[in-house]
Amino acid sequence: MKSLITQTTQRTAPLLCFVAGVGLSFSLPKLGWGPLAWFLPAVLFYFTRRSASWKEGAWLGFVFGFGFGGGTLFWIYHTCRFAGVPIPISILALSSLAGFLALSWAVFGAAIWLSAKRLPLAARPWVWAMLWVAIESAGARWTPRFAYDVLSYTQWRWLPLVQLGAVFGPHGLSFVIMAFNGALAELGQKEKTRWLRHNFSAAGLLILLSAAYGTTVLARRPVPAPVGDVGAIEILQPNIDQYRKWDARFEDDIRRSLDDLLARPRAAKPVLVLWPESALPGWLDEPANYAWISGWAKKLDAPMIVGTVTRSGENRYNSAVWINPDGSTAGLYHKRELVPFGEFVPFRRWLQSWIGILAQMGDFKSGAMHQKLFETSFGKLAVTICYEAVFPRYSVFDAGRGARVFINLTNDGWYRDTAAPYQHFIINLFRAVENRATVIRAANTGISGLIDPWGVVIEQTSVGERTRLDVLAPEIAFPNGSFYSRHGDWFGALALLGSLLLGAALFRR
Repeated sequence: MKSLITQTTQRTAPLLCFVAGVGLSFSLPKLGWGPLAWFLPAVLFYFTRRSASWKEGAWLGFVFGFGFGGGTLFWIYHTCRFAGVPIPISILALSSLAGFLALSWAVFGAAIWLSAKRLPLAARPWVWAMLWVAIESAGARWTPRFAYDVLSYTQWRWLPLVQLGAVFGPHGLSFVIMAFNGALAELGQKEKTRWLRHNFSAAGLLILLSAAYGTTVLARRPVPAPVGDVGAIEILQPNIDQYRKWDARFEDDIRRSLDDLLARPRAAKPVLVLWPESALPGWLDEPANYAWISGWAKKLDAPMIVGTVTRSGENRYNSAVWINPDGSTAGLYHKRELVPFGEFVPFRRWLQSWIGILAQMGDFKSGAMHQKLFETSFGKLAVTICYEAVFPRYSVFDAGRGARVFINLTNDGWYRDTAAPYQHFIINLFRAVENRATVIRAANTGISGLIDPWGVVIEQTSVGERTRLDVLAPEIAFPNGSFYSRHGDWFGALALLGSLLLGAALFRR
């Protein structure tokens, strides 16, 4: 009877892993059920350990990751439908992205099975956590993947745990989560030794130590939050309907919306005005557009950073332009990480013959990795545009060059009130903590806001709100940055090295 129950359970293992993966996505915004992350990955560990081969382990990892990715990115389906994309293609888009994210989990499932057969009980949860960090870090370093499945993000509500990022980067908390899940899953195995209990206790202690460290750090945070004495920063959130944004019939409406925000009363002259991504109803070099924004810079006698599309010869860029108070251009930043099937289409010539709508999508060129930082009255400032904030490599690179304030310009109007704007906003919280930098975000339809170097959200707007958010310019609380910003992804590098050495040792054996 017991054997029959076991066989039945294994046959349903893919379904259970898929459901667990979907459930794990509920830990991310909007829902934010963070405690789910402390036991749902254990389902994958449990069944992968009992699978018949590494291929079966890889399959279980894939279906778990597909459920996690599909649940996390379900807003992709809604976005396609908002744009009038047919239902079959919308489903294909979501499935393709979820499947791409699931490949990392497939590798992890195979690695769990292979290592479990060769490792002593005492080492398993810790090695599995190391392997996951290696996979996460490799994905963040070298692939263009939508890295929404970094496990640290599941704990966005718990700031004491998030503080680990300043030392270990985005993967330190992922290690803690995976180690606990691995130890929890091992308690259900047939072997009954004291190591199972010791590992579980040690993993629980690691959580408590992480929380204690973060609580101590937050207790030292100045209250109220430190601000500079140089003035206010104005953040424009015009809430322009994305599906009217490039329609010439609505150009005047767009200008009036932004003019209204800029004309509202203010207590003092701003030190910086932020416009969201692609705020202009056209190209920067169009005389009417440039005259418009330079005119406002002169009128306010304040510098501005304006999200706009630019062109140089045959190249087109998604850019942020720095406008001096006298109306002249002082700097230009080109987006480095473009959105596939949005700003560029991979294999365009082949794919658009099969999917005609791709011919209407963007064909932008990415900017260079090394671009000049903007100099402000309150320190060096780095820009990311839209989902570039999802990639830790850009923020830590800029922080390593001296940036202590990050500006994120975005246009989340594509997604309306799905989970996407909430996910994108919260990811900036992690970039702030990791680099001990202030993040200021200007979003067309929201969420705009100010996040301090401890990850505390000082100000934020609502999705779908037309407003101007005035915030005080930040004081540079950490002039030397963080340990992570000074040393880069050292923890991920160690995990990669450890995984390679382990693989070589097991292969030789």
